[in-house]
Amino acid sequence: MAESSKLSKYRADHEDLNTKSRSAIIEAGQVLFLSQGIASTTMGDIAEEAGVSRVTVYRHFPDCGAIAFEVYNQMLDSVLEATRARVSSGASGLDAARDCLNALFAAYSEQEAAFRFCAVFSSYYAVEKRSQEMAEWYGAREFRGLAEACAPFFDTRFDQKTSNRLMALTDAAASGLCTLALSGSPRNQTSVDVRLRNLRELIMTHFDAVIAPNA
Repeated sequence: MAESSKLSKYRADHEDLNTKSRSAIIEAGQVLFLSQGIASTTMGDIAEEAGVSRVTVYRHFPDCGAIAFEVYNQMLDSVLEATRARVSSGASGLDAARDCLNALFAAYSEQEAAFRFCAVFSSYYAVEKRSQEMAEWYGAREFRGLAEACAPFFDTRFDQKTSNRLMALTDAAASGLCTLALSGSPRNQTSVDVRLRNLRELIMTHFDAVIAPNA
């Protein structure tokens, strides 16, 4: 499908404006989206939090959904960077898959806000009505869930059945971590730690018992 003229104009007007104001807007969006939700946040709220005018916010982004998408990409990259740092150098196949799963859990404590935002944005993305331009924008920028984003850690030596199982297990791990981040409370860290440990044991037991022997 050819890119619409409105989206082309949006790209020309907004995409390369990598200024301090733009960074402040994205940071403000992150704070507000996590505290009050994406749908409940207005461009005016973000302008006030960022310390800029609404005109400046609209110079960079057409709506809150576009800001949320930028925050989401940054949060996803943060989780992947923390995960990548824990995957053994040169690991491939099942070793990389096992490392990736372990790394997701290891990264949780330092990336809890990122997991929480990924959950918030995925829910928003699933139900929010989008204009044709924004639908194209999300598509062009490759909206990815955590499981899909982790797929490059696996190589191509697996048959389709094993690959599907790996993706399903990674999705279960990512979804569980995102749910934990949404429901966990700093006031009840012991409960969070227990649930995190139980989730990790469940995922890794399934990996070792079902996937590894059949790969």
